[in-house]
Amino acid sequence: KDAAYHREKMLLCKQEEAGIQLNAEHADWRDDTDDESDEQELEAHYIDQIEQNDEDVDLAKERELLASLISK
Repeated sequence: KDAAYHREKMLLCKQEEAGIQLNAEHADWRDDTDDESDEQELEAHYIDQIEQNDEDVDLAKERELLASLISK
């Protein structure tokens, strides 16, 4: 199913690049899939930000622990 979906999307993109006018249904479908791609990229960006923040918090805790051990 995914392969057929991607094949159809590639065909539509090639038709558009070749200057072939897409019908309204295909144009709407292309716009919807572009939005999905943007949403996935945004979600991936936010997940990366959350993971980076988690790593920063863990690093700060490690620094505090090391500082307390050194001061003893």
